[in-house]
Amino acid sequence: MKYMEIKDLIAAELKNYSSNQMIPSERYLALKFDCSRETVRKAYEQLRAEDKIYKLQNVGWFVSNKKIQYFPNSIENFRTYTKAQGFNARTDLISTQRVDQFEGSDLFSPESRSLGFMEIIRLRYADDVPVLLEYNYLPIALFPNVLEYDVITSVQDVIKHSFHYDYTSSQLKIKNTGVSPFASQHLGIPSSQTATYIERISKSGELIIEYDVEIWPQDKIEMTLDVHP
Repeated sequence: MKYMEIKDLIAAELKNYSSNQMIPSERYLALKFDCSRETVRKAYEQLRAEDKIYKLQNVGWFVSNKKIQYFPNSIENFRTYTKAQGFNARTDLISTQRVDQFEGSDLFSPESRSLGFMEIIRLRYADDVPVLLEYNYLPIALFPNVLEYDVITSVQDVIKHSFHYDYTSSQLKIKNTGVSPFASQHLGIPSSQTATYIERISKSGELIIEYDVEIWPQDKIEMTLDVHP
C-alpha cells in the first residue's frame, strides 16, 4: 500500500481517539497494513503536516489538541491567555543562574548591565503537554533578589507587582529555527524538526526591563494579529 492510502486509513481511525491520546506505533501499523515502517512513518509525517497528530520523541505519536492562539500584539502572560482559551496551564522551573552576557545583552543600558543578568529557564505546559521552552533575562541592577519571588508562575507579575515596573511596549522578532538538543529533550520533539522562535524585548517607558526568548513546537500555536488602518 502507498503511504497516502495508509494516511487516509489512519485519519479515519483518528476519529475514535481523544485529543492528546497516544495512537498505535509505527511498528504495529506496519504489521497491520503489511508494509514497511518507513511507509507508516511517511503517512504519520503527512498527518503531522496537516496538524492532525504530533510526536513526542522517545514516546510516540498523539492526536493533536487545538492550537494555542498566540497574539503578538498582546502583553498577557502565558498563564492568562492559555487559561482564557480553555487550557490547563502549568510551569516547571528548569534552571536559574547569573550570567554576564547573552544574545541581546548589549541592548540594555550600561547601568542595567553593571551587575549582570538573572537567567530563568522554564518549561510551559498546556493540558500536560510541553508547548513552550522559555528563557527570561532580567538585569540584576533593576531586580535584585528576584528569585525570592514567584518567578515560576509569572515573571511578568513579579516585575509589575513586586518591583513596580509596568510593561508599556514590546518588540518582537519571530522566525523558524532548528531545535537544539536541549529544546528537543524538554519539548519532546525531534532535533530534525523546526520550531517557532520568538524574541521579545520588553520596555517600561524607554527602559528595557526584560529580554525573553520563546521556543514553540510549530504544531502548538497559531499567530493571530489584529491590524487596524
